[in-house]
Amino acid sequence: MKKIDRYIIYNVLITYIFITFFLQILSIVIDISQRMHRLENNQGSIKQALICYYPFWSIWLANTFSPISVFLSIIFFTSRLTKNSEITAILSSGISFKRITIPYLISAFLIGGFSLIMNYYFLPMANKIKNKFHYQYLLSLSQKSQYENSKAISAQISNNEYLFIRNFSKKENIGHGFAYQKLNVNGNKLVYILKAKNIFWSQKYRIYILYDYIETYIKKNKDILFKGFYIKKNFSITPEELLPEEYIAENMTISELKKFINIEKKKRSHNINRHLNEYYQRTSLPFSTFIFTILGLSISSKMKKGGIGLNIIIGLILAFFYIFFIEISKVYSTKEYFPSYLSVWLPNIIMGVITLFIYWNRNKN
Repeated sequence: MKKIDRYIIYNVLITYIFITFFLQILSIVIDISQRMHRLENNQGSIKQALICYYPFWSIWLANTFSPISVFLSIIFFTSRLTKNSEITAILSSGISFKRITIPYLISAFLIGGFSLIMNYYFLPMANKIKNKFHYQYLLSLSQKSQYENSKAISAQISNNEYLFIRNFSKKENIGHGFAYQKLNVNGNKLVYILKAKNIFWSQKYRIYILYDYIETYIKKNKDILFKGFYIKKNFSITPEELLPEEYIAENMTISELKKFINIEKKKRSHNINRHLNEYYQRTSLPFSTFIFTILGLSISSKMKKGGIGLNIIIGLILAFFYIFFIEISKVYSTKEYFPSYLSVWLPNIIMGVITLFIYWNRNKN
């Protein structure tokens, strides 16, 4: 590795760290000013938020917008090189533009690789703490009421088992109007029914307790009924899995998320695309680091009248377009207009094509 490579890599990483840190401080100040009233309404305090929420929120924010921070870092650093005619001097010395790209790609690999590992394994740990605080102290009263309301459950928990609860409160772990049905191995004949007026989930023993129950074994000649006051059952699926939190996918490592998605597919969950979006985005966002690195280099390595200011404006416009496009495509995916993997990767594909075109023109000149 040559001295020029080390110089570029070092400055890109330092600029990236500086911009990321600055954006975190700015974001926290703005966010606190907007959430102070809601914190007070939910008996929270700024001190609690600064200790139990914002450090973990900052990790999530930094990692989520890491490609944008890289983009701005590349633009800021390379524009300074261009303004000082250092890029021109390097090219004049016989080094090609493709060769200059290599240390930038190494920087992107270091940042993108770190972001990928964070997304897969460490960010979920921060999200657990962040989301727990958010739902306890930062929801509006109407949102909190809706979040804590009892909900109906209708789920297929295996190839031949179905579970229904008229309403279940996850806050109290109590439900009413329970029914469980089991089919034969071929899945074409009902062989067992279990009904109960009330159901309770024991968090301590990780088991369900049914009250005022009726068991029905459906035989060829006659049905066999059993009644009782209570019975303990293990249905191999917890209330957290039956009624997952909206943010549950964020709290899981990549392997846990994959298992969870398989369970949700069996249940035929309406939110499956939301979870798939999270799964594919764990990889697509770090990968976009390479796209934004090449794009930033291509835009800022050529002298313009507006200098650094114009490059930053162009960068912010493109970054806004990318984020807007991601959110729109995820909404369409959630509504099942097109597959999740396409909604998550399509912004990268489009930005990648734009980047290749701009880079090709810059390299040609």
